[in-house]
Amino acid sequence: MNNADLKIARSGEVTCHNFARLGYKRLTWGVYGPPVDTLGADNFEARRQRFVQRVRAVIAAYQGTSVALHGCTGLQVLGVALPESAEDWDNIHLCVPIGVSRPRRRGVVAHATSRLDIWRMVRGVPVLHPVDLWVQLRGLTQDELVEVGDGLVRRQRPLLTIAQLRKRLDELAGAHGVEPVRRVARFVTPGTDSMYETRVRMLIVRAGLPTPVVNLPAPVPSIGRTYHLDMGYEEERIGVEFDGRIHVGDGRQMDIDAARHRDLQDAGWFIIRVTASHLSDPRQFLRPLERALIMRAP
Repeated sequence: MNNADLKIARSGEVTCHNFARLGYKRLTWGVYGPPVDTLGADNFEARRQRFVQRVRAVIAAYQGTSVALHGCTGLQVLGVALPESAEDWDNIHLCVPIGVSRPRRRGVVAHATSRLDIWRMVRGVPVLHPVDLWVQLRGLTQDELVEVGDGLVRRQRPLLTIAQLRKRLDELAGAHGVEPVRRVARFVTPGTDSMYETRVRMLIVRAGLPTPVVNLPAPVPSIGRTYHLDMGYEEERIGVEFDGRIHVGDGRQMDIDAARHRDLQDAGWFIIRVTASHLSDPRQFLRPLERALIMRAP
């Protein structure tokens, strides 16, 4: 484990008496590290980087002990966005083999496990297979489980292929907690870009409408360009896009978005934009989507 940037008090180099003067911060009892540089990172990534440093500090404190990251902690370290009900940025959850003494430290939650199959080391931290971490989540709705599953097979930097995800689920058949995940696995779709896109897609599916194609290519022959829609229906030429409003105030990006929308309209595409407020009242976009599917049926 490479912990060159972490200082453990028992070495005597950095202690509770001099850590602030030396430019360190206390990460957990007896472990110190430099402040994390989050310059240029968005809010989620900045929080994740600070969390990863704390996790590394806790693991360093338990060197020589058989532990691995559990559930939400492992997924947060891997960069998987979780539903709010599954997040825990205050505590660090660890897997400990049955019969091994559990770590006792403030902010550390230990979970006894019968198997400790390390998938890989992430910045010196032992992490279980992403599907194992997914299965360890508790109290989530079916749609929230799908949101996490989609997060494992994202379009950019996916952790797994859909084949690898299904293979691991087969290997875990009969394991504690795996059945709720196996039941929703058929809805998991690779190629999404955000948890909110998954939420929109599942609202469409639950409403009984046809399942849209994710990351749908939308050619615009007049300009020789192909855009990619969050999701849509190729034959009906209908696109559904989640508008997170992250570009409000960015005039240049708003102009680009407006030009893109005009190009798609000129090419015969009907675009339905879904905002965060629509997620709490999905009829606002489901009704026009249903009408458009009927009117544009080939």
